[in-house]
Amino acid sequence: MAPAELFSFFGTNNNTAPRLLLVAHVSARSQNIVHMDLSRLIAVAVLLGALRPLLSHCAGDVEGLHPLVLVPGYGSNLLEARLTAAYEPPAPGCGKGNGWFRLWPIKQTAMQDPRQVPCFVDQMSLVYDAVADDYGNVAGVVTRVPLFGSTRGLIGWDPLLRELEAAGYRDGESLFAVPYDFRYSVAPRGHPSAEGACNFDEFTRLVERASSLSQGRPVVVAAHSFGCALTYQFLLGRPLAWRRRFVKRVVFVASALGGFSEGMNDLAAGTDYGLPNVARPSRVRLARSQQSALWRLPTPTVFGDRPLVVTRNATYTAHNIAEFFEAVGFPEGVRPYVTRVLPAWEALPAPMVPVTSIIGVGVSTPETFVYGEDGFVGTPEVVYGDGDGDINMVSLVAIEKEWSGVEGQVLKVVRLPGVRHDGFFNVGFALKKVVAEILEAGGTVELHPKIGRVQIDAGPVWKEDRCRVHEGLYNASSNAFLEVL
Repeated sequence: MAPAELFSFFGTNNNTAPRLLLVAHVSARSQNIVHMDLSRLIAVAVLLGALRPLLSHCAGDVEGLHPLVLVPGYGSNLLEARLTAAYEPPAPGCGKGNGWFRLWPIKQTAMQDPRQVPCFVDQMSLVYDAVADDYGNVAGVVTRVPLFGSTRGLIGWDPLLRELEAAGYRDGESLFAVPYDFRYSVAPRGHPSAEGACNFDEFTRLVERASSLSQGRPVVVAAHSFGCALTYQFLLGRPLAWRRRFVKRVVFVASALGGFSEGMNDLAAGTDYGLPNVARPSRVRLARSQQSALWRLPTPTVFGDRPLVVTRNATYTAHNIAEFFEAVGFPEGVRPYVTRVLPAWEALPAPMVPVTSIIGVGVSTPETFVYGEDGFVGTPEVVYGDGDGDINMVSLVAIEKEWSGVEGQVLKVVRLPGVRHDGFFNVGFALKKVVAEILEAGGTVELHPKIGRVQIDAGPVWKEDRCRVHEGLYNASSNAFLEVL
């Protein structure tokens, strides 16, 4: 029997009948095999079958790799919307249309047309309902995240995807992605988070499905930026047995598990997403309405008493952010911050799965914002420190500081001098290092049986359901947020 025949013989499935039929078929073709001891034949086939994943990996065959799940950073995947009869346009020309349209990334025509600014600001903003204690879309705006499970919906990941495909990964077979509505995050136990909960449920099913498609191999999860924070909270929310069964290793790229200083300035000055001539009220609305904006704030655990914002009358640190909210005219943000954000980040317990942390260092990074006589409507002076240009060093190394001494927590830290936060996928040597770490994490084959009550969902990777389409109906008169199923 040729080695190829032996591979096909023992690599088809676990059904005994097809195996016996193949033995009979091959035996009829070869007198040598008829006289060969059956036990020896089985032993040789098993040995060659065991070597197959290693040979496949050397040849770039996807069957020699653990499945890989990618989690993008903020704004790094597509977001679509449609408008219903309940929508009230904030300006002429916003229109209601007849179907789904791309909300993010902003189309180039909108970037050049100031008349589209109020439309985008309104449709991109969220509403926090204090009664329901959850976030949702503006009335009449329905949003969805297309292409869940596939890498085709990612933005800015093409160089990495090309490298991974060259190594043998294939979209939908061994390579997957978890796009999400980056305006949202999740909430701690006891607080609702409809969109975040749906995303984590789908994340769970995708990991299990990816594992089942790869003969039960645990997956490698690679996340970037804000995706690291989501992945970390996702892991903490799964049972330890599930984590150890389904997750081989996590690769965090430019993680900010302690937030970053510029998150403070965003809430004070707002953000324009690159749109032209955006008035301050619109910038502030875009920044403050999103649930995820509060997750980007520096945490007391990581930043301690470091000065983040300084005015003529006060100094704000991670310990008095609620006072900062009052000072910038954002009192409605105090409650969700205190009840939904602080409890989730009051500590950084180790996830107890192997972690690789890849960070950029040695890049000038905003550390403290100093506002002068004009207060928060003016332009602050910026004091810079170390980091990756966006994330402060103290947050980048929080993983190393908190987890390196934890028994049972495997941790590898890779520092890349001069690499900016957005440079990991387009700077040559940084991209090669990220790919190398991912391949190192996913190159050793392990086949795991089911553990305890953990079960593999063998259903489809993606299906259209209420988790993928999120319609918010905010009733101002009753102050109630209703989900339309």
